[in-house]
Amino acid sequence: MNLFLKISGVILLITGFILAIKPDLLGRFSGPIDPYQMIEKRVKWGIIVGLGLFLIFNNNCTSWGLITTAFLATLTVGVIMVRVMAFVWGGFFIKQLWWLLIEFLALILFGFLYWKQKQ
Repeated sequence: MNLFLKISGVILLITGFILAIKPDLLGRFSGPIDPYQMIEKRVKWGIIVGLGLFLIFNNNCTSWGLITTAFLATLTVGVIMVRVMAFVWGGFFIKQLWWLLIEFLALILFGFLYWKQKQ
């Protein structure tokens, strides 16, 4: 079962990165999109990247608290990874930088909660 979860995680991770690179792969956009909106279209695929990371790296199923905080932390890491990639492809916007800062703060919070529960 553990190997199946790892393989599923790798598949989700690769799928998430492919969809983040080409966000219109599953359907065309209805109208013209500016670079800021394109970054937002890419970032939603970071959730799939985060889910893949969770399946690959989570091997501690002792309590629901640890599972929940690990899940939220890996989802946040996936969104951060894709947002940074979207900065490279779409350009740099101050509002996007604020979103990135908020996501880093959420990651710090989830990491702290995970650390406290693991002790």
